[in-house]
Amino acid sequence: MRFFDTGVKWREYASALLLAVYPCLMFAVKGGINAAFLILLLLSAWSFRQMRTWDREEAMYLLAMASMPVAIFLSQSYHGNFSGHPYDASSRFLLGVPVFVMLKRMRFSVAAGVQYGFPLATIMGSAMIRQIEDGRYGIPTMDLIHFGNFALVMGVLSILGIDWVKRDSLPLRILKAAGFIAGVYASIVSGSRGGWIALPVFLIIFVYFRYSKVSLRALLAIPGALMLAGFIAYASSQTIHHRITELVGDVTGLEHGNPDTSTGIRLQLYRAAAEVFIKNPIFGVGPEGFAKEMDAMQKAGIVTPMAADLGRGEVHNELLSRAAGLGIFGLTAMLSIYLVPAGIFYRSMRSSIARISQSGMLGLVFVSGFIVFGLTAETLNLTMSSAFYSLTVAVLLAACLNVHHRETSQRNHCV
Repeated sequence: MRFFDTGVKWREYASALLLAVYPCLMFAVKGGINAAFLILLLLSAWSFRQMRTWDREEAMYLLAMASMPVAIFLSQSYHGNFSGHPYDASSRFLLGVPVFVMLKRMRFSVAAGVQYGFPLATIMGSAMIRQIEDGRYGIPTMDLIHFGNFALVMGVLSILGIDWVKRDSLPLRILKAAGFIAGVYASIVSGSRGGWIALPVFLIIFVYFRYSKVSLRALLAIPGALMLAGFIAYASSQTIHHRITELVGDVTGLEHGNPDTSTGIRLQLYRAAAEVFIKNPIFGVGPEGFAKEMDAMQKAGIVTPMAADLGRGEVHNELLSRAAGLGIFGLTAMLSIYLVPAGIFYRSMRSSIARISQSGMLGLVFVSGFIVFGLTAETLNLTMSSAFYSLTVAVLLAACLNVHHRETSQRNHCV
């Protein structure tokens, strides 16, 4: 016990180091982020054991992160088909809670150590890029869509994290700016166009953070600015030009009766998932049951053979996938995993403490990014991506709810 009580400093140093490197490990090594997560979890064991009381926000966060394993268990119990595989990714949500408990009791600068990890990861990821498909570039350790989306959100967090802990030195500002450029570059060359939809959301969140409101003038100016930026990017980037042209071709193909385009297949799978949910609204068809529905859907003419083949892999929509597989419990769990942290981040944005307010903004940007990413791809069904989400949410929540800032705020309020 004495070792843990007197060893706070080394645990803080170890935690700060892990937070600075886990984004890089996610890109560089398959399973790297899970290894970092495990070490942080082991470090957090003592802090979590000492947790005696939970306030309302912390209790809501705990319940939200526990909801997906519960939804999976309920669905499996109803269908009488138990398997451990569906818990692999969903368990990461719950395992992020002890890490949050540990980090919120440490100095603020420990959780803020992630400000180095984001830009370093995007720079390293950009250096690892190679051609994966014709006209699209990525890294060997990750799917193109996930790589482009994760690089984009970390690049945005890099630039929005300037002066987070204190006024940044010039080298740190350069690092964060370079991280932003690298993240945007990686997103563009990956061709992950679904993630680009998040850019207006990120901009609106920043405007609200900066000015405490989003005026009508800003709402009108933001689309205009983005359209201008998009036109410049479309004209100057062959990858963006190609991907937008493909999207236009998909829509044209649908109008001419060709459903087997990238967009058309997604629409078929969305319809199929919605029908599965309507027929099985309480417990769904099981966490791995949607794939088994594809043969019947194909025979019924709801999906084409090509869409059925791809549907055996995923639905390409996070919410519809959980709804079809786990019913209303799965849909509620997925919404909770998104919206409970988002609500805490939003409230933190209104804090009078600059660090807390900026932490809330960064957290809301991160969660919003994953919500958008999940509209066109299943992002949290892999252990790597669920570990990235839950760990980053835990870190940014710990920054928002840091006990040292809360104690300082309470003392100032009493004075």
